[in-house]
Amino acid sequence: MAIDANSINLLFVIIVEIGGAFATVAAVKTDITWIKQVIKKHGEDITKLQDKL
Repeated sequence: MAIDANSINLLFVIIVEIGGAFATVAAVKTDITWIKQVIKKHGEDITKLQDKL
């Protein structure tokens, strides 16, 4: 069975697309985790400020 250049290119494009989708999901999850940590940290800072007042 001969595989021509077009099918190899198509396969490569599909792999890159899937990889890109996974990378996007991973980035979004990381952002959400980071945002939660920032909110938590700021939340602690706000409670400290309230305690001082």
